Formats: sequence, structure tokens, C-alpha cells
Amino acid sequence: MIQIPSGFDWQHWFHRWERMQERYLVDRAERFAVMIRMVRATQSSISRVLDLGCGPGSLMRQFLEAFPEAQVTGVDLDPMLLLLGRAQLTEFGMRAKLIETDLRDSSWLQLAPGPFDAMVSSTALHWLAPEQLSALYGRVAQVLRPGGIFLNADHVGSDSSLIQQAWEQHRDEMLATQVTNADDWNSFWDAYAQALGVNRDEIHRRLEAAYEGGVEQGLSLPWHFHTLKASGFRFVDCFWRGDCDAVYGGIFDDGDKTRFTHHETRNT
Repeated sequence: MIQIPSGFDWQHWFHRWERMQERYLVDRAERFAVMIRMVRATQSSISRVLDLGCGPGSLMRQFLEAFPEAQVTGVDLDPMLLLLGRAQLTEFGMRAKLIETDLRDSSWLQLAPGPFDAMVSSTALHWLAPEQLSALYGRVAQVLRPGGIFLNADHVGSDSSLIQQAWEQHRDEMLATQVTNADDWNSFWDAYAQALGVNRDEIHRRLEAAYEGGVEQGLSLPWHFHTLKASGFRFVDCFWRGDCDAVYGGIFDDGDKTRFTHHETRNT
């Protein structure tokens, strides 16, 4: 159990986290906007959203603000990030719920039971090994309502090493030109852990062991599309892409094709 120091400034640390993330993900706000737009475009109403690997609730906040009638649940394994999330989402009251659980197994299905209208994730699922991610897609299909949408903003790799190298070189060049006062990954975690009075290495050793086998550069879009379709997603697509990052996902199909008539014929 982490003992929170008196007067701990949660907003300071959340904004510091946001700046650190934006240092590495220069199009982060655009990705979030694409996800909100796709949910609006494909769903007639939104009452329940689940964020997989929610961290401190950055994407949850976007959905809570965009859909004021919705309840948004986030699940994550990192207790330090969940502490930050619970503190910075208090203004949303019972509409925001955060749960500590492990996406590698099915236990989260009982803690966050469906159905959900939308299930989303951002820069988290690449931590899972391919077989774990494949199993997760199957579980997403179990709790996503028929016609509901799944969206993931994450790293995606190429099957070509030459293309992957070109993407990563461009990303590194972009990062090198940034002038920023933001922390890098390690300096943020060192400072945050010190402020909380916890042993960062002890906590992160457990997390790193849990997610051994993840693919840092991400799996290819064809892999994701094939695996999502095998899990029951009728429509899969890429909704945004910037080199080795993308927003992709699909609409879950229960076999009732009439559900999709409105959205399929809207632009005909």
C-alpha cells in the first residue's frame, strides 16, 4: 500500500505526465480526436466505455468530456498510475471508475463486466505478447455489445525491416528537433516515485516481468486485422496513421447485418 504524502500535488504530476507523453507522441491530441470522432460516427449513443491499459486516465478524460452522459471505466496494472488517475478524475464522480487488474488473463472480465458501447486503448497493448493480445481481442469481443466499436492508438510495426527502419529514423529525427522542457521517461518516473516515497525499481520490476514478451515496435496492421476478424469483428480498418503509429480497430458483429445498415448506407 502506497502512503500518500500530505498535500501531494496530483495535478502537477498529471500535467507533468501529459508533457512527457507529448514529448514522445507529437500527434497524441490528433489520435485522441480521431478516436472520439469515430465513436461519434459509428455509435447512435454512448453510455459505457472501457479503456484498456488506462494509465492515469488521459484518454478516459477525453471520453468523459466528449460524452457527458457516459460512464468510463479504466483498467490497468500499474498502481502508481492508477493513483494519479483516481486523483485527477475526481471531478467526474461516479462516471469515472479505475480498476487495478491484469489484462493478460480473464480476471478483468469479472471486475469490468460488459456490455460496453466502445472499448479503447492508447499506447498500452504493445506491452502484451502476441498470444496475449490475441486472447485479449477475443475477450474484448465477449464484452463489447453487438455493433460496438474497438479502437486502439498504438505502435504498429512493418513486416519489412527496411520500412520499419525508415519509420523509426523519421520518428527519431522529429524527436530530435523538438524543444521541450518535458521529462523523458526515466526522469519522470524517478521524480514521481521519489515524490511518492516509493521504490520505483521494485514496482517496475514486477510490471516488466508481467509484460515480458511484448513487442515494443508493435505488430503489423495485417496481423491486427486478421486477429480482430478471427475474434468476430466484421469491419476492421486503420483510421489514422503516422509512420510507426496508428489508430486502428473494428466494429463487433453478432451476425445481425441489419444493425449496420444505417452506417453502411449513410454516404451512398
